[in-house]
Amino acid sequence: MILDMKIRKKFAFILSIALPIITTSHIPNANAAAKPMPKVGSCYNLTKADVAADYSDIAPINCLKEHSAETYRVVKLKANDLAVNYDLKKAITVCAPWKGRSKFLNYWAWYIPNPEQQKAGQNWIRCDGMITQNYDEATGDYTAVTTWKGKRLDFR
Repeated sequence: MILDMKIRKKFAFILSIALPIITTSHIPNANAAAKPMPKVGSCYNLTKADVAADYSDIAPINCLKEHSAETYRVVKLKANDLAVNYDLKKAITVCAPWKGRSKFLNYWAWYIPNPEQQKAGQNWIRCDGMITQNYDEATGDYTAVTTWKGKRLDFR
């Protein structure tokens, strides 16, 4: 009987340590999937490399702080119209009608959910406007993204 009680206590102790580890280790990257859909008016501090990326996992920041991009459109796509299948031509149809007619912003970029968010069922396109330095319309190239404080969106 005493041996049986010692085994039970040992088992309960091991279970109290192992159970939290076991139950949380099987949750597939809950933080990545739990990120909310982006919102119009959000501000981001993006570098030139961030602008060129397919996904933007950078969190929005307060627009009163230095930032280099503002979201002017977010479109939730239909289930049969996957964001992962979008190319520049299709993205233009979503991010238009802005055609560069802003007295502040001269460039735009688009982002889709990262693979973890896609697995969680997120399906959207985020359109950001920004100010670039030395933008060349012929090549679409620029040297850097400018930062500023406060809202600059003057189009919707």
